[in-house]
Amino acid sequence: MKLVLAIDGSESSLRATQFLVDLVKGRDGAEVHIVNVQLPVRYLDLLSKEKQQLAERLTREHGERETAYAREALTEAGVPFHLQVVIGEDPATIIVQVSKKLDCDLIVMGTRGMATIAGLVLGSVASKVIHLAHTAVTMVK
Repeated sequence: MKLVLAIDGSESSLRATQFLVDLVKGRDGAEVHIVNVQLPVRYLDLLSKEKQQLAERLTREHGERETAYAREALTEAGVPFHLQVVIGEDPATIIVQVSKKLDCDLIVMGTRGMATIAGLVLGSVASKVIHLAHTAVTMVK
């Protein structure tokens, strides 16, 4: 079973992590792909090459910090995982593209993320993932 765990560091994504750990713990053959999408730095092309590289490195490090809880929880549960920190404009589309590329069976994510403007019931990223996904999606409140 291949799963995508979409993480953004929100409380909701922490609960999604625990849900996924409980789901796959003790199951042989579970393959978890943690996906974290970071928005690109604006006007990056105006910076020197060195500053562009620094901005990208810092952005990826931020994504790694946002996934620390998930990585620790999966490691403690003995669940193997792969981490992808992706820099892009549209988190929902990227999550679905990664899931499709890896031929995953399930996308697990929180219902509300870190965005400053969120939907009334579901966050905008969660709602878009549901609409774009080619596979099952589990939203964790």
